[in-house]
Amino acid sequence: MTSSELTDEIPGLVAANYGEYAQNISKVREKFLDYPRCVSIETQVKCNAKCGFCPYPVSPRKGEEMDEETFEKIISDLEAIPQTHKFVLTLSRINEPLLDRRLERFHQLIKEKLPNAWPQFWSNGTMLRPGKFEWMAGFPGSSLSISLNSVDDAEHQQMMGFGLKSVLPNLDYVHSLKADKKFPITVKLRAPFENREQAHQFYTYCQERWPLFEAGIRPYFVWTGDIDVGQTERDRAQSGLPAQMSASSFSCGQWYDLHILANGYATKCCIDEAGFTDNDRFNCQTNHVLDVYAQTRVLREELPPRKQVAGCEDCLHLG
Repeated sequence: MTSSELTDEIPGLVAANYGEYAQNISKVREKFLDYPRCVSIETQVKCNAKCGFCPYPVSPRKGEEMDEETFEKIISDLEAIPQTHKFVLTLSRINEPLLDRRLERFHQLIKEKLPNAWPQFWSNGTMLRPGKFEWMAGFPGSSLSISLNSVDDAEHQQMMGFGLKSVLPNLDYVHSLKADKKFPITVKLRAPFENREQAHQFYTYCQERWPLFEAGIRPYFVWTGDIDVGQTERDRAQSGLPAQMSASSFSCGQWYDLHILANGYATKCCIDEAGFTDNDRFNCQTNHVLDVYAQTRVLREELPPRKQVAGCEDCLHLG
């Protein structure tokens, strides 16, 4: 099955172009050799959801918070990126970002220091209440991705630990702001899917209720790190895509990204929970952020298949 056929069969599929994934990675290699495609900074490890597919409920890092000095140091380091180089910057990971009361202030610092950074906001929807997030409108052209995960109340309760009543009114409010042209950023609804029927149900519901949002579905993926999360998600991921779509022969777009945990250490990729905490070369508190990014340059230069990279052999995520 080609990528176009898969997209036709599953409207709203959010993923890299499965058919040309490796080719697309190779095309952008030179652009991101020295400077990242995306930087994510986890300002704190705190969430009000209990998603079974997320490492947060069992993470030994739960409760950690990045101190402001470290955050400002990271932003200062990123100023060394030429302003002609555009990149994505998001303050999220295994958390509900809006639980961090410093979030707006942090983004104002980013706006001041990094005009070449494109903010990408995330939320599980529970904190999108009046007065809590409207400041995001001051970043036109950015995006807000909301992890809705299911439009079935019982399933949403089972997946995230709270029902849809905690989320739907908030999304209706955000949509009203969009309709009144008071929220000039792209709003995306995101959910994992286990089968085609589930994917179609989610996409149709979202498009009918919130036509100004972008609804998207992605396959399940499995986190790495010293945590007991993943086998069920691996089974789901394998059932959600055609069997021939194996990622082991692909390199990975994540090698163009830099992800920093609340403790200041960088990670292997966006789904590595533990990070390189046993290697001080990846400590962004004591090393320049771009020097940390340079530690994985060989992967960007050589683009080996995942089956040749320790810890990536069985990864199904095409990010």
